Amino acid sequence: MDKLLVILRKPPYGTIDAAEAVRHAGGASGFDYTSILYLLDAGVFSAKKDQDSGKTGFTGIGESLELLADEMEIYVCQNSLMECGLNEEDLIEGVKIDDGSILGKALKEAQSVMIY
Repeated sequence: MDKLLVILRKPPYGTIDAAEAVRHAGGASGFDYTSILYLLDAGVFSAKKDQDSGKTGFTGIGESLELLADEMEIYVCQNSLMECGLNEEDLIEGVKIDDGSILGKALKEAQSVMIY
């Protein structure tokens, strides 16, 4: 089975990057890919509980991530989490924290890598 690694570095609102990253990772899971969604830098805010998109015009993606956590692996970078002032209790269910070892392994094993 082919592996897809989707790395999200952008915040969940302001651009379509976060929504596209989630859409591609989730869609690939439906086509017999093993998908990993890896949240890095401001991308970790996509896994924050109780997101409020306010008047941005963007739809929250936290609920979508919670649903996808049953179908694929979702990780947040431990360093990025700390840099953004978040901790494990701030995250939606099903998201795992990585110290970088999973990212390194996924980069070696993935047939395709998408970066947003």
